[in-house]
Amino acid sequence: MKKFAVLLFMATMICGHTVYAGEGEAVNIRILTYETSREAVEEAVEAFMEQNEGIQVEVVAATDFTAMNQNAIAAHQANDDYDVLFVNHVDTLAYVKGGVIGSLQEYIDRDGIDYSEILFESLLEQGISDGETYALPANTGTRVMAVNKDLFDKYGVDIPETQEEMLEAAKALTVDGNYGYVSPLCENCYSPTYEQGMYLTSNGGRLYTIEDGKAVAQIDTQEMRDFLNFIVELQPYMPKSSLTMTGDDARKAFASGNIAMYKYGNWELEQMPETDFEMELTLVPAGTEGRISTGGGFQLGMGGGTEHPDEAWELIKYLTTTEEAMAKMAGADLPVMEACFETEPYNDPKYDIFREQLKNAYLTGIPVPNMNKVSEEFFKYWNDLLYGKITVDEMCEEAQVSVQKLLDENYE
Repeated sequence: MKKFAVLLFMATMICGHTVYAGEGEAVNIRILTYETSREAVEEAVEAFMEQNEGIQVEVVAATDFTAMNQNAIAAHQANDDYDVLFVNHVDTLAYVKGGVIGSLQEYIDRDGIDYSEILFESLLEQGISDGETYALPANTGTRVMAVNKDLFDKYGVDIPETQEEMLEAAKALTVDGNYGYVSPLCENCYSPTYEQGMYLTSNGGRLYTIEDGKAVAQIDTQEMRDFLNFIVELQPYMPKSSLTMTGDDARKAFASGNIAMYKYGNWELEQMPETDFEMELTLVPAGTEGRISTGGGFQLGMGGGTEHPDEAWELIKYLTTTEEAMAKMAGADLPVMEACFETEPYNDPKYDIFREQLKNAYLTGIPVPNMNKVSEEFFKYWNDLLYGKITVDEMCEEAQVSVQKLLDENYE
């Protein structure tokens, strides 16, 4: 009887990998992930190994996302590439540019797979560069709206379906020590485009788009102005500490019971403290383009220098086309395959709102190699706006030029 093992290596630096002298010509491949997803990935690859007796899989788990990036880059530089990697979508194109991951297009075409019919189509673009797929969605998250129904009922206010109605509700409910809305506004450089970015996507906006193969800033636009004006108008109905609070601070503030609305991600299902009020989840209030939210998550890529590309592809293909594997691999996040929502645990009604929202969940900025720098630059103007140092028009005009300059660096 063959013996199969999934080995965990907790590391923040690259270690030499072990090759097992398995029976026959078994090939050992390594998949790099992060610690919080370790058990989920182990379960997902177990069935793959049972079906592919010639392949053994090591699950290498870094302690966190930063260590995972360090491991992937160090392994590539040492010509000891991982065969399969989890890739944070914001790092995808940097990995492509650095050769850390290679193109999957040849394998997708060879096997005739149409991923737009298998996975949520809105998530596929994050792994595409110059028309070729380099990474495929592995898990995702999205944001909806949580409301304190007790407060809405107490003051006779309807739960908003549009951003205009949300402003009206926030104003009406900012009374008697209560606030209309809470969310961390300035926690990190992705706060405007992800945490509050659902209001940007609902207005049809993005931080930038790709036109003729190049990233073009979309800041000096009506869509961005609508978004920024909405946030500025909403600010008086939020606790002043929203400018400095963390995600955990905001979560606890909402759970305390005196805040009417809260941006709610699927991770809140595990992290939200117990509340003594009735909470209801709704889709993101509609802007000019509808009830659209932000999505992100992790992807699977093939190591740019893998010595076992065929076996690596077989694992990637299995994990991204098999319902059972995808459901397991999602872990505490959400699966990127709608069929998974028909199986446990995602067939639980608590996931229904996320399933519906994922159909209209997009990236506010398709990843570019220097996405972190771009986000940090936009974030500087965002802070100045919310602290009253500049106006919406000034931000849009000045940030458009500054961000575009950084985007252009990717094509020099």
